[in-house]
Amino acid sequence: MFRRTRASVSRMPGAVRLITIAALLLVAAAANLVARSEPTSRWLPLLLVGVIGGVVAGAPRRLWPLPAIWLVATLLVTTTGATVDGTALVVSLVAGAVALAVAIAVDVVPFLRKRRRGAGT
Repeated sequence: MFRRTRASVSRMPGAVRLITIAALLLVAAAANLVARSEPTSRWLPLLLVGVIGGVVAGAPRRLWPLPAIWLVATLLVTTTGATVDGTALVVSLVAGAVALAVAIAVDVVPFLRKRRRGAGT
């Protein structure tokens, strides 16, 4: 099911770009709400729709932009002068950093495997 959805969306480059932008904006909005200590019922749906929409549709081709935008949005909240709970901010930053590390690892593993196979032949 995911492959068919991804294949049909990839035939429309404009749709892929729109889904990418929408996914990044939804993840950024969720990060903003988390840093402001909003209830989970407000930010979790935004995060789920953003991540699922971005990954299932194949936009972005790499996973690292989603947690990266989470970190950027979380840091931007601190510069707005809004009331930010320190604990929520730290949890959001740590979760974003761990997610970024995992996403980079997932993105790099195929490249390293391909390189290793190329060197072995």
